[in-house]
Amino acid sequence: MEPMFTTALAAVSAASASIKWLKERAQDCSDIKELSSHVLTCFEAQSTLNKERNKKAGVGDISFKGSIDAVLESKKLAEELNEIRTIVNLRFPKPAGEPSTWDEIQLHYQTKLREQKEAQEAARKAAARRAKEIEETIKTAILVTLVIGAVVALLAFLMVSVAMAMGVA
Repeated sequence: MEPMFTTALAAVSAASASIKWLKERAQDCSDIKELSSHVLTCFEAQSTLNKERNKKAGVGDISFKGSIDAVLESKKLAEELNEIRTIVNLRFPKPAGEPSTWDEIQLHYQTKLREQKEAQEAARKAAARRAKEIEETIKTAILVTLVIGAVVALLAFLMVSVAMAMGVA
């Protein structure tokens, strides 16, 4: 559904290509899906860069060059996204007093991300609940098996005892 980048370099490369396309063709673009896919690529690239930077923040081996690269790439992407915001707002203007098209896009994107995270969390909780139910079912089955085994063993012991008592008398 959404492009996922494996590295920050791939994210920056894809974002650069999308930004170039948006700058060149956004004004005459008639295919909204194509325009939205390029904007989505930019959002995903920004998200990937943020994740990479946060992941590296906890690593003990911190390199100064890596920090510089991460910050500059993030700033460059933010700068490019500001230009894209202007292009989109000019291409799809809104009346004064209403949120801009770009703001509406970002709000929609953030809402969809939140819904996706909530759905993933609900799925995790449901899986944990199912696992717990299975665990409880297995524990109950083992307990029932042990009780039945104990009853059968007790009955067998009683039968053997009665048979021995009758045989002796």
